Amino acid sequence: MAITREESIASLRLLVCMAKADGVLHERERALLQDTFGDTDLPDGISLQWLLDEPVDVDTVLAQLASGEAREHAYAAVYALACSDGDCSPPERDLLIHIRDTLGIDATQDAHLSRLFLPRHQQSSNVTPTLDAMARAEEVTSATRKCAIVSALLGAFPLPGISIATDLVIAGLQVGLARDIGGLWGQQMDTAQAKGVLAGFGVGTGARIALSNLLKVFPGWGSAFGAASAYASSYAVGRVMNSYFESGRGLDPKELAQRFKQAKSEAKDAFAADKAAIDRAQSRGGDELTALQRQLAEGTISQDEFERRAAALVG
Repeated sequence: MAITREESIASLRLLVCMAKADGVLHERERALLQDTFGDTDLPDGISLQWLLDEPVDVDTVLAQLASGEAREHAYAAVYALACSDGDCSPPERDLLIHIRDTLGIDATQDAHLSRLFLPRHQQSSNVTPTLDAMARAEEVTSATRKCAIVSALLGAFPLPGISIATDLVIAGLQVGLARDIGGLWGQQMDTAQAKGVLAGFGVGTGARIALSNLLKVFPGWGSAFGAASAYASSYAVGRVMNSYFESGRGLDPKELAQRFKQAKSEAKDAFAADKAAIDRAQSRGGDELTALQRQLAEGTISQDEFERRAAALVG
């Protein structure tokens, strides 16, 4: 059963309820949501001001989520917002439990989400520094393009119970891309450092993962939005992180955010140029990719293993 527009809007409003878990939308939460929602073209008829300021009762919103698919997507999204950054406050935890119990989320899905958001081990890039500027530029471009294509393939699968897992994998791929670009510049950066820099300009945060998870199933958007959005985000990460390391890590979060927004707009042409390659990769490895996603959702393979095998489908 397809998720309706009304259910999708209710899911977006549920994110705001989680941001107001203690009863108030504090300036920090407002700024976070404004940054996340403001960087995305919201569906027609939905404004950022309405989402943030319209009074909303959580139980009224939950009652509007009629289908099992909508409930799964909504719960995964609010879970990401509350838990992915590792700082779930008591009011957020209490609200999450209330949402889980009201929506009838079973223990299997709850355990699946808990497993997905466990901290991952720290890694540094093992890429060899490239001293020749032209060769390094080519390697950065190649790594960025491959990450963007794999991200587009993953973003095109808005499947219940799986979509949130692939959004996390995309975030992981972007962290790996940041580390590898640093390695090409001879500047080591581990996973925690890379996540911190990306989060500084809004990439890989719980709010962005949650919003992506919901918009991919919004009626009329679906896989086309998911693929283009994931491609643009990874493409922009590559462009911005190359500038970051080129500057000797001298760009602050505000400058990085401005460059990220610009790079995302430039990514539209790059996506169009790579569309044929994305379609070929999907035709060649779509079934295998779906199988990998299900294995990831079931916990039979790790996110690291998924990333490695998914990247291999592009070649």
